[in-house]
Amino acid sequence: MRRNMRAFYRLLGTRSPGGALIERDGLVAAIVPSCPDQSIVNGVVYEAPAAIEACRDELEAAYGRAGVRRWRVWVPEADREIGDWLKQCGHRLSGSPRAMKCELGDVDVDVADGLDWDVTADVASVARLNEDAYGLPPGEFADALTALTGDAVRVYLAREHGEAAACVVAIDEDADCGMYAVATRPASRRRGLASTLMRRALIDARDRGCTTSTLQSSQAGAGVYARLGYQDLGGFGTWERTL
Repeated sequence: MRRNMRAFYRLLGTRSPGGALIERDGLVAAIVPSCPDQSIVNGVVYEAPAAIEACRDELEAAYGRAGVRRWRVWVPEADREIGDWLKQCGHRLSGSPRAMKCELGDVDVDVADGLDWDVTADVASVARLNEDAYGLPPGEFADALTALTGDAVRVYLAREHGEAAACVVAIDEDADCGMYAVATRPASRRRGLASTLMRRALIDARDRGCTTSTLQSSQAGAGVYARLGYQDLGGFGTWERTL
């Protein structure tokens, strides 16, 4: 899962407008100045605690120079000491998402529905849906999410009455398909749009040869993903730094 997260942040760091990537042994950090107040895109994923300990100050300086005001470190719950250390460095715990994994061989292939959906290059709709879903200002993600393109990326949209209503972005890394930017506009919630779209994306991933899918879920969303076949692997702390 962390390999897939690193692939996600490499895209953001290398393809977003004005973006930059810091990559060290066992660590990837995306710097996305086009979205300076959202740490979800300005994130750091590490393998071993020593990697973040060695370059946290370098990262903070780089984010500051780029004009990024919020950045985060994804800390596995087992690395409690790193969380405590980051707190001493001025970070705060902004969330506790769950790490989840699905074995694609177990995905139900019988999907009979009337969903209006397709695979598209329309990342602008993905940005708008995520802004609406999370109550963010219009345009907040507009530039940053233009990075989500390429052979490893597939953008799924579901529509109601011809308008974009739900989205999922799938990123392949080796045999794992990571799911990102899952959102439903408020007017279309509780109709199963995102869940059905996710199932379509999972079936496609399996047909491409992927064997697993991973994602990071909010506490509230974990039950929805569990019904799709995802299992809980443990938690993360998202340790955010505000500059």
